[in-house]
Amino acid sequence: MAEGQEERKPDIRAWLHAKGRELVIGRKTGRIILCWVCPCCKPRVIARCVTNGSSEATKTWWLTAWQGDYVGFPGGRWRLRDVGEAHHNNSSAWCSGSIYNNGTIDSKGRLVGLPEKFVSSYSYNGYMELQQGCVMPDGSVKWPCPNG
Repeated sequence: MAEGQEERKPDIRAWLHAKGRELVIGRKTGRIILCWVCPCCKPRVIARCVTNGSSEATKTWWLTAWQGDYVGFPGGRWRLRDVGEAHHNNSSAWCSGSIYNNGTIDSKGRLVGLPEKFVSSYSYNGYMELQQGCVMPDGSVKWPCPNG
């Protein structure tokens, strides 16, 4: 870090329960949850698309619809991943493809660094997912894929 610059830390906030809108209380501690990671985050698929570079119709997946505020859980993570055909057909199957991009989700729910598009250069189907991951208390990230 350059001299004179401060490290930017995520906002700390008291979280409200999504159902009743009351403050979230820790089950074990009985204390109000104050953290930068939403304790109610659930790993999920934000969007999915089948791409194939051999066709102009399926070569490009436009991601601009997910570049605004309130797309993901604040403090979470996002990634753009080819999950493979097996997972595409059965969500309990392991993900087998590559991760093409990833980033953080800011305090407004914006997917920081999400590109405007994904362009496939492969001549076979890519089973793409834009995924939200949740930061766990130990710092690991839980994703919608059964194998991480």
